Amino acid sequence: MTNPLEIVQAFNGIDDISLRVNASRLKALAWARVSTEMQDAKGHSIPEQLKQIREYAENNDIEIAAEYSEAASAYQSRSKRLEFVKMLQHAQDDPDISIILIHDFSRFSRDSTKAKTLVRELKDQGIRIISLNDPEFDTDTVAGVYMEAITYAKNEAYSKEVAFHTRKGCKANVNARDDETGWGYKNGGTPMWGYKSVRLERGFERKGIPIIKAIWNLDDSIVEGRPVHEWAKYCLVELAMKGASLAEIRDFCNEQGLPARRSKHWSFSTWKSLLSLPAIMQYSGYGLWNVRRKNGSYKPYDEWEIVENAHPAIITTDEAKAILDVRKEQSKSKSFGKSHKRLRNSPYLLSGGLSKCGRCGSNLVGFKKDRNHAYYVCGSIQYRKGKGCGPGVYIPQMELEEEVINGLEEMMSKFTVSDGFEDKINNEIKRIWENETGVTSHVEKELREVEIKLKNIYDAIENGFHADTALLERSQKLQVRKDELENICRLKLNPPSIDSNAVREYVTDLRRVINSKNAVESRKLLRMSVEGIMFDPEALEVMINYKIPESVGFKMVAGGGFEPPTFGL
Repeated sequence: MTNPLEIVQAFNGIDDISLRVNASRLKALAWARVSTEMQDAKGHSIPEQLKQIREYAENNDIEIAAEYSEAASAYQSRSKRLEFVKMLQHAQDDPDISIILIHDFSRFSRDSTKAKTLVRELKDQGIRIISLNDPEFDTDTVAGVYMEAITYAKNEAYSKEVAFHTRKGCKANVNARDDETGWGYKNGGTPMWGYKSVRLERGFERKGIPIIKAIWNLDDSIVEGRPVHEWAKYCLVELAMKGASLAEIRDFCNEQGLPARRSKHWSFSTWKSLLSLPAIMQYSGYGLWNVRRKNGSYKPYDEWEIVENAHPAIITTDEAKAILDVRKEQSKSKSFGKSHKRLRNSPYLLSGGLSKCGRCGSNLVGFKKDRNHAYYVCGSIQYRKGKGCGPGVYIPQMELEEEVINGLEEMMSKFTVSDGFEDKINNEIKRIWENETGVTSHVEKELREVEIKLKNIYDAIENGFHADTALLERSQKLQVRKDELENICRLKLNPPSIDSNAVREYVTDLRRVINSKNAVESRKLLRMSVEGIMFDPEALEVMINYKIPESVGFKMVAGGGFEPPTFGL
């Protein structure tokens, strides 16, 4: 019997058509995820999830081509979930993969909007998501749409409820003290350099599971002849407090062979973090919690949970204050505003966090060898004074930026031929124009209200009501506002609009538009269009992920989503 793939190939006269057709067994990828080690319990741990997925695949004659897993929050951006991105890329690159098996949809993503969008994107590419513990639904039916919404809403609501109770428990835990040691309990996380986490068994739960608590104690492991906590104190008191720069402290640690916190070598940014206000407070014995938001920015100081004498102090409070005073003076003298301005005007359009090294996760930064040779390179090479995450690989600036613009042109070309594109663009322009000019139905409504208020005042005066100073001032303000509103209505014009031809001309001339703008505007345009750039130094490949502007309802042309391009060096 003729294979259906052969029939399609013969009909089209091609050999490289990609169809997710397999005459024997369906092929799938297995995906498992936990948020933290605390979820490592039966029914939730990664091994248990994978075990159940394997059993399901065996019972349904599905071949698992590969297994992927990670311990990370499903609320994190996709760029931070490296294993998740690898799994998705495998599914999209391998035409034999038609299924992704998951324990439940919350393992995929607990953000209902992101989950729904991603599942539908994969479905359009012929990849089905099968959840072992959620009901199956067909989104092409009315009932299926309702079931989809209920499933995603349930997962997101459950996640928020868990987060609420977790935060409540963490707040109580950080304010509690261990009866034996007297130190405050910690809510997990990596200890500050100079400390070690000590896990204590404090009783048992109802099911006989031991209750584990964590405290910080001084790290007394010996490095180069002295305990680590002594090295930390030396760097803080003998270097930072006496005015040493971040670069000088970094170089001292690297020269002494001290092990860095998360990588082989110390960096400028690590010491900037260790000399921040929260870090210095912890070095002087304070316990802190609820300091940062999810995006890394600081919360208001009055929201911090601060516990005195929560662990052994490495420095005194007087030394802590002195270090912070020195850092404050250094910050003034270095004029960080100029540094920020220099970054904004940098000719490297893809720097500043948009592009990253796939080996260590550092940002790619600009490096100019001479007038004619400019590159992007892993920031660890620059900021660790040559002690990077591995052999340095230099990406030609012009080549990388050219590839990004080429992909952007291709993506925009696909948008411009989609149905209803012109209407969607002009609706968005109208919305922006109305917000900026204030010309909306609200203007006319407010004008009518002001006219009624003025009429009531005039009628009252005519009927003998005494017009005191306050009333006259009120009427004058209303009259001024009335004149403003009438002027807006008198000048009311039709909002600007463009047609598809104008947009196509813009896309065709996109390269000139980017090059003609200043660096700030060009960087802003690229950040609106590019999700992120990941460079793999081992494979010498760069992957570029573009954003789909969903805010104006764009849809890709028939035939599937936009394929993230890669190019080799």
